[in-house]
Amino acid sequence: MGESRTRRWWALAWISVTQVMMVVDGTVMNIAVPSAQQELGLSDVQRQWVLTVYVLAFGSLLLLGGRVSDVIGRRRALLIGLVGFALASIAGGLAVSGAMLLAARAVQGVFGALVTPSALALLSVTFPDGADRARAFGVFGTIMGSGSGIGVVLGGVLTDSWGWRWALLINVPIAVATGLGLLLSLRVDPGGRGPVDVTAGLLSAAGLTAVTLGLTGTGSSGWVSAPRLGLLVAGLGALAVFAVVQGRAQSPLMPLSLFSDRLRVAAFTAMLAWGVAVLPTFLFLSVFLQQVAGLTPLVTGLAFLPYTAAILLAVRLVRPALTAAPPRVFLAAGLALLAVGLLVLSWLTPDAPYGSRVLPVLLLLGLGTGCVQPAANSAATHRAGPASGVAGAVASTAQQVGSSIGLALLGTIAATTTAALLAEAPTSGTTTAVVSGYAGASSTGAVVLAVAAVVVLVLAGRRPAADRTESR
Repeated sequence: MGESRTRRWWALAWISVTQVMMVVDGTVMNIAVPSAQQELGLSDVQRQWVLTVYVLAFGSLLLLGGRVSDVIGRRRALLIGLVGFALASIAGGLAVSGAMLLAARAVQGVFGALVTPSALALLSVTFPDGADRARAFGVFGTIMGSGSGIGVVLGGVLTDSWGWRWALLINVPIAVATGLGLLLSLRVDPGGRGPVDVTAGLLSAAGLTAVTLGLTGTGSSGWVSAPRLGLLVAGLGALAVFAVVQGRAQSPLMPLSLFSDRLRVAAFTAMLAWGVAVLPTFLFLSVFLQQVAGLTPLVTGLAFLPYTAAILLAVRLVRPALTAAPPRVFLAAGLALLAVGLLVLSWLTPDAPYGSRVLPVLLLLGLGTGCVQPAANSAATHRAGPASGVAGAVASTAQQVGSSIGLALLGTIAATTTAALLAEAPTSGTTTAVVSGYAGASSTGAVVLAVAAVVVLVLAGRRPAADRTESR
């Protein structure tokens, strides 16, 4: 019994390392990508897509990855995902062109979509109930909360010491060690039965990709152009077909019944809005601190640490408060804090000091994130019953999809604003135009977040009478 219990905690350790690797990979390239841009000669659009292609592949395939892991066995799926992720990291680290780097990042996202749902399912199965489960998820949540901070600092250290390629290659020894640890600590779990609707998964991925491409390309061909409108219409059409198919499927990847609860829809909306705003802001600040303010990658990584500290503080306060106040309060308050953070960022100038312009943005983003994420995770599984796992996966998908759309939309607004300013006043300077572009995009992000805060309050503002009675 003691040996079995010890194995479970070793499994928790290796599962946590796996997920930290995934979180770190999502943030480490924010610091490394300006250096990759210089070495490989990437355009600003390609620089943006180094981040976008990863979160797009990852987010659009999460639901399919979860279903595949259920069918072939979570342990097997996790190991396959780790192998594929490591090989893609090697390809990215050895990239000799922008196309090779983008392809490697896309493959990372595909295998990451297999790793994450498998790891979470194994954690739930390994700790099915009792005090150990609460303790395990508490440890896991704390480790995950620190992942973003680890990512930005690690990105700075690796880029400064050995170059941007090691921001990708570092995944290889971690994946190998984690795979061996999981082989020793996890027993083989039987696969399930039932079909894997690959067609539906690919349909949703194709739809999201088309929408993202449509938003990304507007900088060069105008906001209203036949190619871009065609991509947007095709993408939205594919997503509509996906929704119809899911409504008729016996084993849907995304049960539409999840959207019958207004509080859950509010949680999905909050996670989508969070994704639209936060990752693009990280990219803007990383480029600003390195290419405008002249900081080294290491100092840039350290400059992001207040964001992580603010998250940990907010989560520590919000988690116990969720028992006394409804989730909608924290969802709306968090989105409002994020909106204020982006509003402050819209005042950015080329000579803006860190303490009065950048630091307040990072603190507001951290506090807002610490409010939104625990409340959204709680609300997403509200009365979901056996579908709690799928509900959590949809929330994660909303966050990743929001990030890909945000990088495309806000990145395009920034590029369009920069190009327009240079055309009107060529003598104003490229740096001034670039920073003005970031400011304009941040203003748009602030509006998106403010609207989302209002939508969340409207959606979750009044609970049905049955819910109020049940909660007493």
